[in-house]
Amino acid sequence: MLRVEGVSVSYGRVTALREVSLIVNDGEIVTLIGSNGAGKTTLLNAITGVVPLKNGNVWLDDCRLSGLSSHKTVRLGVGYVPEGRQTFGAMSVKDNLTLGSYSQRGRNPLSTLGYVGWFLHHPSIQSNLEMVFKLFPILKERQKQQAGSLSGGEQQMLAVGRALMSSPKILLLDEPSLGLAPNLVREILKLLIRLRDEGLTILLVEQDAAAALKVADRGYVMERGRITIEGKAKELLFDDRVRQAYLGKTVA
Repeated sequence: MLRVEGVSVSYGRVTALREVSLIVNDGEIVTLIGSNGAGKTTLLNAITGVVPLKNGNVWLDDCRLSGLSSHKTVRLGVGYVPEGRQTFGAMSVKDNLTLGSYSQRGRNPLSTLGYVGWFLHHPSIQSNLEMVFKLFPILKERQKQQAGSLSGGEQQMLAVGRALMSSPKILLLDEPSLGLAPNLVREILKLLIRLRDEGLTILLVEQDAAAALKVADRGYVMERGRITIEGKAKELLFDDRVRQAYLGKTVA
């Protein structure tokens, strides 16, 4: 479904990505692991159009994403959960979710007062909202609360739910476990397995390499802006190079 072909990205004189190539097949969870500064977030930003490519191409099915703006990549089916959640703290949970659906009609709900209410009566928007509330019952309970009043785990659920509101073909997640308690991390990763099993394709960047490899189908290791190792997730769990660098001596 997703093909990244020889992508390079530079920030001024600094090269952040060097001819990166990877594939995410339909219905897979693929994880991208590596140390801080390896280029993982830059790659997600390159895929979603946040940063321009110096070289290479990105494809989603038969659609070329290279050179497109972020809102156009969303319309084509790329959902993105950024690092740090980046929810709108002063807005309600329900309004945050509704903002995630604006691309379905190509208009921004923020452009007109009261426009959010219109979206809630659009059948596909309403059905997506019900789906998100089914996945995250706590969000339904707190839909009228300000997003900034939620716990870290609840805000992460909100960020995932907001991305799902755009009906994505592929979901990109950047460090969803950051700052969360271990039990919440397990819940988020279990959710990703459920979404994969229901047909969603996922590219996961995760600081907890062992946890990510346990839920993924395949994985890539990035070092200094390059892909250095790739393979099936179960094989990477027991690859000596990966274990020494990211997993410690043993894997439970």
